[in-house]
Amino acid sequence: MSKQLDILALEPFYGGIRRMMLECLIRCSRHRWTLLKLPPRRIERRLSAAAQWFAEQLTRHWVGSIDLLFTSEALNLADLYRLMPELIKKPSVVYFHSNQLPGPNDASGSPFELANLNTAAAASEIWFNSLYHLQSFLGRATALVRRHPELMARNPMPELTAKSQLMHPPVDLEPLHDIAATEQVQRDKRIVFVETRDAELKIINSAFGLVRRRGEAFTLVTVGPVDGLNQDLPRITLPENDDRAQIRAMLQAGIFFSAKPGAPCDHHAVRALAAGCWPLCPQFGVYRELLPDVLHSSCLYDGAADTLAGRMQDVWHLEHPAGYERELWSILHQFDPIVACKAIDERLEQLVASQTR
Repeated sequence: MSKQLDILALEPFYGGIRRMMLECLIRCSRHRWTLLKLPPRRIERRLSAAAQWFAEQLTRHWVGSIDLLFTSEALNLADLYRLMPELIKKPSVVYFHSNQLPGPNDASGSPFELANLNTAAAASEIWFNSLYHLQSFLGRATALVRRHPELMARNPMPELTAKSQLMHPPVDLEPLHDIAATEQVQRDKRIVFVETRDAELKIINSAFGLVRRRGEAFTLVTVGPVDGLNQDLPRITLPENDDRAQIRAMLQAGIFFSAKPGAPCDHHAVRALAAGCWPLCPQFGVYRELLPDVLHSSCLYDGAADTLAGRMQDVWHLEHPAGYERELWSILHQFDPIVACKAIDERLEQLVASQTR
């Protein structure tokens, strides 16, 4: 039997998918986890100060053993190592839920543009929640290195590429199965589930405004901020921390709609697809990985409001493509907590074993 590891997890931005993933991982993992966390406020403050806060807490209060350090990209790992050099002896994993690297053509010079790069260089391994995110991170990092001549002398990209891994986050679907089995939830194809946090509200306003002018009836169920959302659109807003209400809405909705082009991951999409919603998602981002190939032409959009409005009307008035269910199940199965946490546990064991040889 594999050794049970002692894992120290540091999460400076404990909310949303970061919270959900860690809760699920700690619950399903066969290893012992100790979690220190900070609330999800202002990522730039976390990048600049979280390492110092965690170092102070660990210096004053930590008495346990550590086999491996697990953190997210919201922590500047290089700073933590400078404050606690004894941690360098332990293998470390940084899970990239998102990244703060500038775009390849962005030369604005943010004071934090090198933080994620330094963290990635300091880690034993860097994990990404989608293949799209892994590839886009490496592309952005390559462009960033080229803009900094001092980094080119010792180009970090070959090493970063070698230690990059795709590791799907566990997404807890147990509440979905529970509600579906115990409640009589009626599907309404005119209900559209939309997450507005980090979404491009202009897409929502223009597409649904056009659909409404064409005389189509619908109701939006939104999760997240609504400032900037057209108040004339018929909608119901759910709390962001009420998972069961969101899942119930997904079981009722006919459409899951995303207005987040370039999203590195989308746990709402995973849940909505498992709940039986028909997806309408941007063609750029994680969504190509979440959908079977046969659905790409009908479910992925390019951002044009008239095209998107037409796609939505097709959902309501035309037959859906058939024969994709088995492939969709295979895709979603990768996010099953038992499957995802088993893969994570095994890779953590391999990292620790390679460090102690």
